[in-house]
Amino acid sequence: MPERSKKPEKRRLSIGVSVLILIIAIVVSSLAFLLINQRRGSDFSYTLSGAVKLTYWEDAKGTPVILEKGWEFYPHRVLTPEMIHASRLENATERYPYYRNVQITTDGWIDMGDSAELYTFGKQVNKMEQYGIGTYRIEIILNENVDFVTINIPDIAQSAVIWVNGKAVRHYGTVSDNTSLYEPVQVCTDIQLEPASDGSIEIVIGCANYSSPYGGILCSPCVASTATIGTIEYSVRMYLTVLCAFWVFFLIGGHYISKTFVSQSKFYFFLLMFLGDIMYEMFSPMVTLLPGTWNMLIKITFLVLTNYFTFLFFFSLYPRGTSKLFDKLRFFEISFFSILTVCYLMTFWCFPSVLYLDSSVAANLIFVIITNLYNIFRVCHMTRRFNHGKYLYASSVAMTTAIHLSVFFRRQYVVYISLHAFLLLFLAVGFTLYFVMDYVKTYEMLADNNRNLSSAVEERTKYISRVNQELLDNHQKLVDNEEARKKMMSNVSHDLRTPITAIRGYVELMLNAKEPLSREQEVQYLNNMHTRSVQMEQLISDLVQLTRMESENDTLELMPVSIVEMVHDLFQLYKAECEGTGKVITFHAPQDDDLLIDGDPKKLLRVFENIIVNAMKYTREDGKIDIICHRYEDPAMLGGNAVEVCIKDNGVGIPENEVPYVFDRFYRAENSGINKTGSGLGLSIVKSVIDRHGGKIWVESEEGKGSEFHIVLKASEYSFDEEAEDE
Repeated sequence: MPERSKKPEKRRLSIGVSVLILIIAIVVSSLAFLLINQRRGSDFSYTLSGAVKLTYWEDAKGTPVILEKGWEFYPHRVLTPEMIHASRLENATERYPYYRNVQITTDGWIDMGDSAELYTFGKQVNKMEQYGIGTYRIEIILNENVDFVTINIPDIAQSAVIWVNGKAVRHYGTVSDNTSLYEPVQVCTDIQLEPASDGSIEIVIGCANYSSPYGGILCSPCVASTATIGTIEYSVRMYLTVLCAFWVFFLIGGHYISKTFVSQSKFYFFLLMFLGDIMYEMFSPMVTLLPGTWNMLIKITFLVLTNYFTFLFFFSLYPRGTSKLFDKLRFFEISFFSILTVCYLMTFWCFPSVLYLDSSVAANLIFVIITNLYNIFRVCHMTRRFNHGKYLYASSVAMTTAIHLSVFFRRQYVVYISLHAFLLLFLAVGFTLYFVMDYVKTYEMLADNNRNLSSAVEERTKYISRVNQELLDNHQKLVDNEEARKKMMSNVSHDLRTPITAIRGYVELMLNAKEPLSREQEVQYLNNMHTRSVQMEQLISDLVQLTRMESENDTLELMPVSIVEMVHDLFQLYKAECEGTGKVITFHAPQDDDLLIDGDPKKLLRVFENIIVNAMKYTREDGKIDIICHRYEDPAMLGGNAVEVCIKDNGVGIPENEVPYVFDRFYRAENSGINKTGSGLGLSIVKSVIDRHGGKIWVESEEGKGSEFHIVLKASEYSFDEEAEDE
């Protein structure tokens, strides 16, 4: 596999592993958070009167004591401490039924705990329902050296009046069994307590609820030093401050990183979703408190908006055209969730009283579930069609679903950081890592693309330079060919004009003779005319053969050809022509090897004849011509199984600067002589024939010393095998 294709796979694998590790860390941390960070009841001892004995506790250590158990609860009554004390006197005329050893739960007064004991005093006591009134009481015995302590009460629904050692110290809303006088408010309070001289503290809390699904104390109060309670609350606010700072950092840094994304909308929708979750925590009753129902109203508003921004975030992850299904639903889903969100907000803001109804809580839960299930369906459907970020999108939809459902989990914590706020940090860290990794990946891709582009530009530049050079060479060759063509046309016209003029002259002599010509004169004239017509025929034949060689219709008639026999016959022919002259022609060939090749005998005969004729034409009267045939043993040339014919002469030679052009059409060397006829097509025809046979031809020449023409052709496999058997 190429290296480039391996890099994206490695990146996808590393991203998948990172996301898997992040999910495992979230799950493990969330479970640990739920198990460790719950507000569990402390171990108590009780006095004979039922008071919680904390004489062993020292506020200097700063350890909070959770008052989950040891409470008394008086159902269906709002009592003052005086009324409770009077009911316990021996001569009391009115005794109030109450539960002893009550446990504080998230269900409030509906669930008194398994250890609760009911004292009825012979009266009928109805079970507490969702709405009603009731009174909590607890007595704490501290060391006499403890001056002050602080009690933290995180959540009382929905209105309360608090007495400490017989004094009313806090009023929240209006506590009354008359619904017309009842006024609800969320309660979260810290009260600094001064023990009596004997170290005792009596706390009485009267509650009323006619608007919330749960009534009474919903989260266990705790007792600690004032500094400890302050530290706990400071830690909660610092945690939310860190989330806010993280959001600002994410906004600034992500703004620049998101510029590398195809679509920036997903980044800004994520910011809105994250901000909505943070603001939801900001309006938690344990962090800030607004009068009346404003706190709950704004809190629910942020819950609904966050849910809507979550939908928009997952909606923006996938571009248009990724899925036909969601392309068709695009307008519908935007309209549906937008209208649903607006209707929700208008209902709550126009009718704030519905905030505390059971149906409203159920509707909020259903709304969140529907939105997140739709997000899960969208991501699962698109993941199979859109590979980019599929690990992140799959994990993020699971994480956001867990975060938004976690607001409906009512837990009791030591430090008032809810599971929802805890998971937000993982969401922020996870997306920060992803956006940074995506930016790094994009940067690496850009760097790779820049390198590839630079390499491509360099290669293309070299290619263009090479093409330009080839164009210049071709242009120069065309110019040279044009010059050669002009010279050739001049030579051809001259060569054709000369025999035609001669023939016409002889014809005019014969026609215009005043006296009859003798038989000898007629024969002489006719022989001269025949010679001139043969010259014309040869010139025209060269032109026709070259044109035919360059056409696609010309085919080779291949058959076994003996190079030794063919060249030897030509040698015998031209040896006879050299008799009576000073020229000497010699022939050298192996005695036991015919040097067989597969070729077209007619075309090859023309090749060797042309070169031998040129050698004879351009040598002096006492010149020497050598013809050498042998096997070519160089493996680099046609695999070494080849035959070479070398024709050497000691003639005029070819100038060094003209050697590369001798096989071009219409080309004739400058020193070929004005008396040497020829069209300049012979060697071009030779080159075409050799190329068609898959052979090689080249010339080695030195001006004034002669030339050597080398022709190498692939030997016949038959001849090679025969030779091997003979050996």
